[in-house]
Amino acid sequence: MIVAAVLSAWVQYAADGKPHARALVPQTCPSVTYEGGSVAMSRRAGPAGNFDEVVCDAPLPADATNISVDGTRLPSPPRAPRTVVVFGDTGCRMKDQEQQNCGDIADWPYPKIAQTIAAAHPDLLVHVGDYYYRENNCLATWTYCKNRWGDTSMSWNADWFTPSKPLFASAPLVLIRGNHEDCQRGGPGWFRYLDGADTVTPCRPNGTDGSLPWGVAFDGLRIVVADSAADPSDSSPDAARIAFYAATFRRAQALAAGATGDTWFVTHRPPYANTNQTRARLQLHWNFAPFDAVLAGHVHDFEAINLTGFPPLVVNGESGDDLDDAGTTAKYIGLQTNAGKPVYTFGTPARYGSKQYGFAVYTKTAAGWAISLRDADGIERRTCVLTKGSVACL
Repeated sequence: MIVAAVLSAWVQYAADGKPHARALVPQTCPSVTYEGGSVAMSRRAGPAGNFDEVVCDAPLPADATNISVDGTRLPSPPRAPRTVVVFGDTGCRMKDQEQQNCGDIADWPYPKIAQTIAAAHPDLLVHVGDYYYRENNCLATWTYCKNRWGDTSMSWNADWFTPSKPLFASAPLVLIRGNHEDCQRGGPGWFRYLDGADTVTPCRPNGTDGSLPWGVAFDGLRIVVADSAADPSDSSPDAARIAFYAATFRRAQALAAGATGDTWFVTHRPPYANTNQTRARLQLHWNFAPFDAVLAGHVHDFEAINLTGFPPLVVNGESGDDLDDAGTTAKYIGLQTNAGKPVYTFGTPARYGSKQYGFAVYTKTAAGWAISLRDADGIERRTCVLTKGSVACL
């Protein structure tokens, strides 16, 4: 029997702001080659516990082309991305009585969505978090997902690596950690496979963990990635978490300083709808300047929201897991109060929300970014325009 040398391979931006090639292999890490050079991949993690493959990593030149890992071709890093696909909350829910049929594209469409995204030929992919959802075994009559549960290699392959292979061949990724990758759920898998740090962070299941922001700079676009995964609650104040977010926001401001072009603050939990992020922001008297937009997931719909005095919020959480009612984020923003008064005021253009599986294609224009909302088949169902200071859905 022939064993594949490379089980999965992809290009992602890491915490150093550089593109890295990563690969899953059975045993020995290969080299990654590119036009004019090659480098041996380092062993990021070996088989351990419920994880049975080797994870390999190697930094790439920012202008690398013709990238290959042991015969698997990988996409080149973009200098100035013009087409960015934003998507998130992709895994198949298997928890207690909440069960998606992971073998039914109609019930869990992410494998189809991944193929459709690849067909859009993006320059860059931004995943706003939540990859792992298979927390319990599925129904006994559903053989497709049986025993593919828990934070294991089998679950991560089923939820992310196998269906995402078309994406891996299409464009490099910016990956954000979601709450399903906290240390009570899929944290060990996240830090092993996808976290941007040079080394694997040990998970502390009873701790309030988190990584400080990092950024990646392209010509005309700077993305700052913030970790909001391990929050104990979206609505209850927590002193440790408020302090963590205050440090996060100070670091994010520093990373955005001096940026030319557009600046995006990207995290999993929508900051304006989260009590601890809001408390930290109020403590710092910060309105997310100089960011032009805030991108998030966590809520399983699409929402475009303007708030007076703040950058617009765009939520892209509609790419696989059970959908939420349209407008859920806006509802929770309205519940944020300080001294009994609302913290935020909705601005114009009016907020927009939709409940439909799909993804968003952000295309650079002279005025900003045109957002094309696409369904699982890639058919455009709505258009929006993101400019400095506002988002409008037509």
